[in-house]
Amino acid sequence: MSAALPFPYDFAGQVAVVTGGARGFGLEFARALATRGATAILADRDAAHGERAAGLLRSEGHRAAFVPLDVRDPEQASAAAAFALSEGGRLDLWINNAGLARHGASEALSAAAWAESVDVMLSGTFHGAQAAARAMLPAGGGTIVNIASVNGLLGQSGRAAYAAAKAGVIRLTAVLGAEWAGRGVRVNAIAPAVFLTDLVRASLADGSASMDTYVRRSPTGRLGEVPELVATLLFLASPYSSAIVGQTLRVDGGWTADHYIG
Repeated sequence: MSAALPFPYDFAGQVAVVTGGARGFGLEFARALATRGATAILADRDAAHGERAAGLLRSEGHRAAFVPLDVRDPEQASAAAAFALSEGGRLDLWINNAGLARHGASEALSAAAWAESVDVMLSGTFHGAQAAARAMLPAGGGTIVNIASVNGLLGQSGRAAYAAAKAGVIRLTAVLGAEWAGRGVRVNAIAPAVFLTDLVRASLADGSASMDTYVRRSPTGRLGEVPELVATLLFLASPYSSAIVGQTLRVDGGWTADHYIG
């Protein structure tokens, strides 16, 4: 599955903010939405990569812009939402994708590493969702998609901060989904396992990760591929998922169904 999956919905006229949009999944999400007509606002604290990524999308013929955002700062989240409104006159989609990984033995995990993980992935998700909702609720509609992880569903040694933050994102998604659905704003999440990204390929190449280990964890016997995750994002962002609220879709090749731990 190397090619993008076709998706029968046109996001033309919509404005989408993608946090952590300068690279990786964030950039792929932004490109997928922009390819289907949306104006993509790439929000990231790395200005150099963010400007470059937005320029790349524009060079491909898409509508895209960069806005600086450190998701730990609620005022910056509000400013990013205001920027989206100024760019397109509306805010339809907000993708809380920004994240990081601080893995290591729990007894040695620093307070700073713990705080950064929670601030970026849990508090940052809340700040982004709140800023988006403050624009969407008065308009009567919008969609928020949070990127969680299988590590928010299953424990894994050495990932205390990451797993705790992602578990929080899953519960936060349920609360916000229930709270705002009646006013037209849907909130859902995606819980991916390991996907075959450039970063994972590099880890496999330098020996810091093992394909055999990954394959043993997955009932499908393979890693997920980026177009599969993008297709899930598009589904949750579209009206095709209009009855799905407060849910976390596991895009994991069966990891959690098989109760993989370790």
